[in-house]
Amino acid sequence: MVQTRDRKTIIRSKPVETIESAANRLLGIRDNVRQSQKKQAELIKTRSKKYLPEVNIDDFVALPIPDVDKGLTEAPNLICRIIDVDYKFSLYELACQVGVFSDLFSRNAFDLVQNCQVELEIRTDKLLKSVKQPVNEMSIGGDQGIVRCNFTSQCIKNRCGCRK
Repeated sequence: MVQTRDRKTIIRSKPVETIESAANRLLGIRDNVRQSQKKQAELIKTRSKKYLPEVNIDDFVALPIPDVDKGLTEAPNLICRIIDVDYKFSLYELACQVGVFSDLFSRNAFDLVQNCQVELEIRTDKLLKSVKQPVNEMSIGGDQGIVRCNFTSQCIKNRCGCRK
């Protein structure tokens, strides 16, 4: 018997067999959890292969442009080509008309362009830091807005933004 401040507690010793059986049950539960986790991971992989088709080097892909990085007249996607694949981590290196992205992209970051008949000249000599850089260089109307004339009729002076 162990006595604490105004209470008496009785400590009973458990037999060794009870402790061992509880430990074995716990190990069995852990093994079951590991197997279930592996099974779930395989299901997720097969499901992702169904929705995300396999891509190879030299395939054309559409990389979505964030709304804050594109102008009003810009396309919603940037057409890129896969130039390298890191098979260990399933990451893809992409290049576009302006240059090569320094970041690697996962498979769910872009969509495969089926039957692409467009001939694009892909540059591999220039390194790009973000998606915003090629969008700005290929932009028609400027960064995030469009250049428009402030006059209601024809431009008379050379100070107008549409003349510059």
